[in-house]
Amino acid sequence: MKWKHLTRRITTSVLALVTALTGAVVIAATPAYADGLDNPSGTLTVECPGASAFIQVDWLGPNRVTVRWSLEDTGTASDFSPVLRVQAVDGDGTVAPMVFPSGDTYFILRGGNGHSQVGLEADWNPGNMADLNHLKVKVQNGTTEQGTACTESRNIFNWSRIAYNNAWSQEKKPYEWGGVGPNEYDCSGLTLWSYNQIPLFPGFGGVRTADSIYNWATSHTSPAKVYAKRVDRADAKVGDLFFYNTDGDAAIDHVDFYAGNNEAYGALNEDLGIATHPMWSGVVGIYRILGVSTDG
Repeated sequence: MKWKHLTRRITTSVLALVTALTGAVVIAATPAYADGLDNPSGTLTVECPGASAFIQVDWLGPNRVTVRWSLEDTGTASDFSPVLRVQAVDGDGTVAPMVFPSGDTYFILRGGNGHSQVGLEADWNPGNMADLNHLKVKVQNGTTEQGTACTESRNIFNWSRIAYNNAWSQEKKPYEWGGVGPNEYDCSGLTLWSYNQIPLFPGFGGVRTADSIYNWATSHTSPAKVYAKRVDRADAKVGDLFFYNTDGDAAIDHVDFYAGNNEAYGALNEDLGIATHPMWSGVVGIYRILGVSTDG
């Protein structure tokens, strides 16, 4: 199993390497990810008293992700060091840990109050999982040897890209108004079926039409195990849901998945079936289905 490790230390002072033989000074460049990912899919904060982790994820597919992490000592007791663990979990509960440059499946932040460090795991395919259901992020405010006073664990879910992958598995099946699968679909039927196949997905609460999915999204924007984030057109990512009003009345009459490159994918009509198409006019809103939870 090949792991791609791009994690490196970022310090608040400039690192100078002095070569004794030449006297030359080499200034280490600041990695581009030090300021965070540009337009991440989602974010997660995990905190214990004295320790805080901030996670940005960019879901690249059903089983690939870029993770940018930061860990800060916000006031642990003297001689106590925050600890971070990141694990990938598939729908069956199989776990693949992130391995840090030390070769360990955990990172210990040294230096005391006020110190922080960031790192990046780029295009991670943990354990060759078919579906990366979620990341589990665990923070402790001390090592086991020091005596841990707090352990906090939270999850961030890969709903949108797994659903998009599920939708593609139904390509070229026929369109039927009112169809909910698995043999034929309308636009909302394909959307709901694609999400409802995901292990641990809690569901949309009985909605059925494109209009009711849109109304659910607009009223569920607070972080929870499943929620919706409104997205600007310029920031749309593959798998985001586009909602349309194509006939000018008050209701949303179509929903599909963003496929990238100004194209969409969904159940269109009796003639076109389930396929990609250029983006239509009449887009009312774009939403990304996200999820976070705290372990019980």
